[in-house]
Amino acid sequence: MDAEWLLRSASGAVIALSGIFVITGVVLIRLGMRDHHRLAMLTACALAAVFVVLYAITSTLYPQRTYAGGFRSLYLSVLWSHTALSVINLPLAVVTVYLALKKRFERHRKVAPFTAALWVYVAASGWLVFLFNG
Repeated sequence: MDAEWLLRSASGAVIALSGIFVITGVVLIRLGMRDHHRLAMLTACALAAVFVVLYAITSTLYPQRTYAGGFRSLYLSVLWSHTALSVINLPLAVVTVYLALKKRFERHRKVAPFTAALWVYVAASGWLVFLFNG
């Protein structure tokens, strides 16, 4: 096990857990468990922040890999959609959390489903990119 693999695996695990907490939060709010929902979503946010730090460290220390597999078109489609949607997801997540913390629940309820769906896609597609690069 080398340090690069360890950092990439840790960041993959953290963002996967973040996505799992988002899904858990969605289930909890549908069950009417607001306090548990809030905790799950704030945990997802904290894990996403840890991911960003790990990703920045990994990207600084190790060069990006060039995909050399047989599914280049599929890989690039996943990579581009992941990258574009992750850039959109960050401010959307900030707005969603801000609205909840300010108790503007009417607006929060409108934007939160889009944020959650996008977040889960970005987390899952990040894993696909990780797996493609083996």
